[in-house]
Amino acid sequence: MAKLTEETKEKILADFHTGKYTIRELGKKYDVSHTTVMKMTKGLEPKNKEKVATLIAIETDLAGQSFQEVSSVREAVDTATKHLIYFQNRALANQKKADELLEFADDLADIDAHSRITARNKETVLGKSPETIIHNTNAQQNVEQTKIVIERKGLIDE
Repeated sequence: MAKLTEETKEKILADFHTGKYTIRELGKKYDVSHTTVMKMTKGLEPKNKEKVATLIAIETDLAGQSFQEVSSVREAVDTATKHLIYFQNRALANQKKADELLEFADDLADIDAHSRITARNKETVLGKSPETIIHNTNAQQNVEQTKIVIERKGLIDE
């Protein structure tokens, strides 16, 4: 049996979280006892099992396509992923700066600006939800306006 290093532990846990290996297979692969692997993974659930299954389905679907099509799909996914991660990171940094500036807010306009920035950053990070989109109807135009006139009679100036 090989000595269990931190690097080996990380590899065992990474492979375990794929959900594609048994405890005995991991022990054999990394030349450690299956009881050692069992102790390391006790109480853990493979957190990447669904991701692995999804990627397998995608790769299987792409297998029947030409090399150029597969390359184009991967390039489009990589580009979109880079952009998404970049804008999410920028939105989080922007929110952190807005929160710092909120500490020094002097008036209601500063607080309102913070609120708008927070809403924009939330949409960037979490995406726009159909439930949060406000549809402007003509409801305000159909409201009957009532005019109230107050007359002041008999007031004495002092």
